[in-house]
Amino acid sequence: MKYKQPDDNNMPIIARETPTCSVMSGTKKHIDKITVSRLDEKTVRPKADAVINTKPRNPISRNTNLRFMILFLSSFLFFLLLLLSANIYVDPRGVFGTGKYPVITATSRTEKIILLKAMEPKPEALIFGSSHCMRYSPKYVEDITGLKTFNFSVDSGKMEDFLALLNYSIEEIMIRPKLVILGVCPRTFCEMKDEDLDDRLVSNAVLLNYVPLKPISNIQKQAALYFKTLNFNYIKDLRRSIKLSRRQKLPLKRYKFEADGFLATEEDFNKKGMLIPKDASFTGFSQQRIEFLEAFLKICRQNDIKLKIVITPYAPDYIKQMEQNGENLSMLNKQLAELLKRHNKEFSFELYEFPHIEDYSGVDEFMGAAHPSIYNSNLILKKMFRQI
Repeated sequence: MKYKQPDDNNMPIIARETPTCSVMSGTKKHIDKITVSRLDEKTVRPKADAVINTKPRNPISRNTNLRFMILFLSSFLFFLLLLLSANIYVDPRGVFGTGKYPVITATSRTEKIILLKAMEPKPEALIFGSSHCMRYSPKYVEDITGLKTFNFSVDSGKMEDFLALLNYSIEEIMIRPKLVILGVCPRTFCEMKDEDLDDRLVSNAVLLNYVPLKPISNIQKQAALYFKTLNFNYIKDLRRSIKLSRRQKLPLKRYKFEADGFLATEEDFNKKGMLIPKDASFTGFSQQRIEFLEAFLKICRQNDIKLKIVITPYAPDYIKQMEQNGENLSMLNKQLAELLKRHNKEFSFELYEFPHIEDYSGVDEFMGAAHPSIYNSNLILKKMFRQI
């Protein structure tokens, strides 16, 4: 029988004995080196059905995915840009001053700057404060002092607003005030994390320039201002403003100020309302806002301005509501008074503590939490000028 050479491809993966090796070594069997070599090849070589596919991925599929991602991102960015442009152009909250559509929120900073510029002769007395002080009568102050007076109180005003407005009045409008009345409350100095700079201040580059902030901080706040418009509530205001534009041509104004900045309109007194979230989230006084106060005091001293600071009152029912909620408004007012007294040692000003109506022989007439009626506001001024 002819010897048949075994097929390497069909060889079983076992060690084969060779006759020559068996004869030479007896019972001990040696494995042929060639056989071992073939064994190694077989054990290392993967089976045909387990071979890894090393073919390159379809370039067409990869390019399709890339094009889809680019198209999606481009569309998304275009949508955001379109929405941002619409928010700025319509400007439903009066932040950017475009004036093309009705404004549905108060814009007292812009309105009062316009009034002050137009006022002749220029005032010699200025009243600063939040909306709590908008009904402090300039005419009453003028009758007592003989000084032409302008009410420069703005909604949601904080210490940075008053500093910027005082600087603006002196540097831009060239006013030389002899008297300044400043109304404050604990929220005037609240922590930035509780209530940051008002958007209507940040959007006004001229006013913001008079707030001593680091340049990078200015840029960050102005950039954040635009991103704040990209939310659902702003879009609702946008829609409301466009609807209102079909019914009226002029911008909708929340306040109607007199030529001297006085707010002569009143609403229903002592209506029961909800606790203001900003009052309930008060965590302390901001060191930065205290520094704004110091800058304000320095300007008054440098310009020989007589300064009267008054801690403004809250409605009695609202004080009770705050206490029931665990907020001690009386304690905050005491801390504010102590803060002001410490600064009064260096800067000479008159301080009036009127956090309660009993402090100035007032009456319980408030609109909302802390907006005294015109009569009630006059009682505050009378007490400040020692007329009662």
